[in-house]
This record gives sequence, structure tokens and C-alpha cells, in this order.
Amino acid sequence: MQQKEEVARLIKTCGTGKDSIAAFLRSIDDFSAVVEDLPAVVRPLVRRDLESNSGMSGDEWTAFLERLGARYGAIYDEARRLAEALDEANDGNVAGATAALKDAAAPLVESADVAAEQMQTMEAYLEGLPAKINMIPDAFLKADVREGLISSMPGYVERARAVKELLNEVKEELSFVVAG
Repeated sequence: MQQKEEVARLIKTCGTGKDSIAAFLRSIDDFSAVVEDLPAVVRPLVRRDLESNSGMSGDEWTAFLERLGARYGAIYDEARRLAEALDEANDGNVAGATAALKDAAAPLVESADVAAEQMQTMEAYLEGLPAKINMIPDAFLKADVREGLISSMPGYVERARAVKELLNEVKEELSFVVAG
């Protein structure tokens, strides 16, 4: 019974992880759209600032988050298969589903600490972004766009934090489910 509960918790966490990543991807897309609307002289400065302070370009962040979302999706799918095998109470199917879950989880488990560090770096970058936005001259950034960006930053920070925290949570839950 305990294993069923652990698998159910893992499924829920992976579902939440996929949703959190999708939300953060939308934030990155929104930010990129604003950057594209900036005057040509400012765009490269903003892109360079993102890359030098977050460790990746906007496109690299998108690719990173898409890979992370795919990893959550694979774990989610295999955890659901394990839950079905547990419901059937077939030891052979449970063993096979557990092995498949281990295989699906390996890329995330191996990279979770690095990914959490990357998310921490992005979180810190986003927290400092309002001050940088305020440094852009009014001639290059309209007041309503400036206010919109600044007011959206707490949400961006929270989404980055959620992705980071879920990485640690899913890694811990996986250790219980696929122990042995």
C-alpha cells in the first residue's frame, strides 16, 4: 500500500512539474516577445545581459525547459504504468514497470542538481531584473511596457522557484519509489 501512495505522489509531482515548466516557458516566451519589440539598439544588450547573468540565452533556456518537461513527462508516463501494475498486483509487471521507471528517471536524477542550480541562477537574475529595467532610458522603453515588465517579475521569480523546488521534490520521491 505504501508503494502505491509513493507512486501516486510521484505522479502528482510530475504532473505539477510539467505544469510549472509550461508556465515558466510561457514566461520566457513573454519576455522574449517584449525583447523583440525593443529598439534594435537595446535588443542585443538585453540578450547579452540574460545570457551572461543567467548562464543561457533565451533559446537555450527554452530548449533546457523543453528537455526538462519531456523528462517529467517520461517519468509521469512510466509512473502511471507502475501504478497500473501495482493495481493488478502482478509482481512481474511491477518489476518491469519499476525498471522502466528507473530508466526514464535516470536522465532527470543525474541532472537534477545541476538543473536546480541553473534555476537558482535564473531566479536570482529575475529578482534583480526590475532594477535593470529601470535603468533603460525612457526613449527606449515605453512607460507601460516598463511597468508591465516590472509587475510581471514576481510571477516569473515564483515560477522559477517552483521549477527548482519540484526538481528536488521529484528526485526525493523517485528515490523512494525506485529504491533497491
